[in-house]
Amino acid sequence: MTGVGWFIPEYLLLAGALVALFAERIFRREGAGAAAGAAFAAAAAIAAVAIGVRPAAFVGGVLELDQVAVTVRVVLAALAAVYLLWLSGRGMGPERSREATALVLLATLGGMLMVASRDLMVLFISIELATMPAYVLMGYRRDDARTLEGALKYFLLSMTTSLVMLYGFSFLFGISGSTSYAGIAAAPSAGLLGGFAAVFVFVGLFAKISAAPFHYWAPDAYAGAPAASVAFVSTVPKLAGAAVMARLAALLTPGVTALPTVIAIASLASMLLGNLAAYPQSDVRRLMAYSGVAHTGYMLLALSAGTPAGNAAAILYTIAYAVPSMAIMLIAAEEGTSVDDFAGLVARRPAVAWAAVVFLLSLVGVPPMVGMFGKLVVFTATLGAGRLALVLVAVVMSVVSAGYYFRIIRAAFFAEGRAERIAFSLPAGIAVGMLALVTLALGAFTGPLLKVLTSAL
Repeated sequence: MTGVGWFIPEYLLLAGALVALFAERIFRREGAGAAAGAAFAAAAAIAAVAIGVRPAAFVGGVLELDQVAVTVRVVLAALAAVYLLWLSGRGMGPERSREATALVLLATLGGMLMVASRDLMVLFISIELATMPAYVLMGYRRDDARTLEGALKYFLLSMTTSLVMLYGFSFLFGISGSTSYAGIAAAPSAGLLGGFAAVFVFVGLFAKISAAPFHYWAPDAYAGAPAASVAFVSTVPKLAGAAVMARLAALLTPGVTALPTVIAIASLASMLLGNLAAYPQSDVRRLMAYSGVAHTGYMLLALSAGTPAGNAAAILYTIAYAVPSMAIMLIAAEEGTSVDDFAGLVARRPAVAWAAVVFLLSLVGVPPMVGMFGKLVVFTATLGAGRLALVLVAVVMSVVSAGYYFRIIRAAFFAEGRAERIAFSLPAGIAVGMLALVTLALGAFTGPLLKVLTSAL
């Protein structure tokens, strides 16, 4: 197989985006575009598994596949496939879903290129490819002023911090004379200038993954957007961003010894602000926005260890977060975006209610859900770096998070709600069921997956 052949999954996603735009016109059926997109994304995930690892550089060394890239590519494509399967059964409300399908596939393509990048310029282009479709998805309801306001806040902050990140890239180029990761790693330590470069780069990435104090766009953007859009934007791009941050942390920490401390400060701020601000929320989208800030804090906690084990734990934890978080937002897209809309869920849709329990307990970190294993590897890696105080804060904040997650469970099981059932959709039911199965079963693969990621980093 030639070098081009190793990127068949990316070609499949690009082809799927083009097919999705015309599928509904060809088959004259709403949801045909999303179904076609789901098929192409599933094929991309299967192709990524079949192709495996090619430990060599491609396209002049700007792209490379290792265990981290392959693992994250598979998860990104699989999550996109499950999401589009749900979309084929439910749609985006009154709007057609074919445009949303194309945007989802292009964003996933950008995320897959992000994790394979070995050059700053390719990384920057890949980040923008992953985030620009997200801007459109968050502002998908063009007739809703609140939606457009949230999407505009997301766009403006993201663009501003992208410029800051690009400024940091220019510093790294000036220090090393190269935009390649290998050239930057081989450059001598640049002292204070290198520290500024690393901080600028991570500020841009903090905004992309809604880490405090660059999270301000998230609550308003999530609350104004369709819940179905939030389900994708809050998970798949964040996983790609976590993988990039882990790789850049491994690249820059040897020359910038203060970088783990900067990440630790962002972690502490994210855990405290995210959990405490989520507690009083009554809108599930705003609740999950602040919850996402908190979980970003846990991910950064692992990165603050400054070790290969910590970097691998950050990626693993983001995977453990993305699966149940996407599922909860998909359920909210069906039932309603207020906590009260979940009232009586067990009476009208018992299977979905119990699946929601699985997802919420995983987000809290209750065994045997995958979230517990994710937090365990994060805490272990952080303790290994001697950051006991941060781990204690994280444990306390995990207990606090149970308060607002359990409010949804209480509404679903102990509150009286509407009796009418929503129309059954087989594709959507399969998608939620698959996410529940992964949430329950993925914990069994935590050890081998962590070992693979650690060795690659």
